[in-house]
Amino acid sequence: MHDAPSERIVTDRLVIRREESDDAGAVADVIGRNLVHLSPWMGWATEEAARTSAQLARIADAVEQWDAGKMFDYGIFDLEGGAFLGKIGMHRRIGPHGIELGYWLDSRAEGRGVISEAVAALMREALRLDGIIRVEIHCDAANLRSQAVPRRLGFVLDRIEDQPITAASETGEHMVWVYQPDRR
Repeated sequence: MHDAPSERIVTDRLVIRREESDDAGAVADVIGRNLVHLSPWMGWATEEAARTSAQLARIADAVEQWDAGKMFDYGIFDLEGGAFLGKIGMHRRIGPHGIELGYWLDSRAEGRGVISEAVAALMREALRLDGIIRVEIHCDAANLRSQAVPRRLGFVLDRIEDQPITAASETGEHMVWVYQPDRR
């Protein structure tokens, strides 16, 4: 068991690694290119977030969060060419024995199993952490693409909670998907 996850994870097609300040421009570019795609589901997806300066500040905050053991934020990169494809993170905000995974992907990378591969890798990594016995994915009930990922990977829909609406396409019905090896 470990206190912190690996900083770099390599899968068949991806490098999932801790972001660096040098990544800020690529992240900002992909956000800018995907605002129409992301903003219906992600309240943070704004013109401001598409600025390199905003990503530099976010990455600096992510370093502090990582070092404090609160959040482990990764970029998803293509193994072959190194292109930035999206983000995935582990958040310690659901109680002492769980980790929540969150993710988003460049629309150009959708439909190829990239997020499923990244989530599967981080799910394994999360369950290696001290005290973690469950992994959760939260998404709005209307976000069909996002909920397809936990379904595909063996998560179980645990509950639907009412949540404030923070993005244009959200319904406020917040699905909580759980992967817990001993409950399968």
